Amino acid sequence: MQPLTRGRRVGIDFGEVRIGVAVTDSDAILASPLETLINNPSLTNELSRIIKDYEPIYIAIGNPIHLSGADSDKADSVRRFALSLKEIYHGKIYLIDERLSTNQSISQLHEVGRGIKENKTFLDQMAAVNILNQAMLIEASAKGLGESL
Repeated sequence: MQPLTRGRRVGIDFGEVRIGVAVTDSDAILASPLETLINNPSLTNELSRIIKDYEPIYIAIGNPIHLSGADSDKADSVRRFALSLKEIYHGKIYLIDERLSTNQSISQLHEVGRGIKENKTFLDQMAAVNILNQAMLIEASAKGLGESL
């Protein structure tokens, strides 16, 4: 494992209705839930605010693929979202395999005694944390994150 470059990273769990956002500390030690955004016309302004406030060295977006490795139906909308994000963020954007991030987040909610129904927005943030943690593991590995969008 190689040391991570100092700087914040932002993780995003994209959804048609809600978008979970997570952020790391500047030493890239801990990814924390930040907020859940509503996917509406003000989304660009909200994302611009987050980018300005946290100045990430990259953004990791969950890439919804099937266990087989094939793209899911949602993969095209995630890719469009990622490409549109390039209009407001000129750094690196990576699509990160999120196959098990939601299931992992549900398990984490259950572990702390929280239900899914009343914690949907927090679930989105936890999925973003898991995506960001996965990105940092890949970044620290010998192969690195590879090509950005």
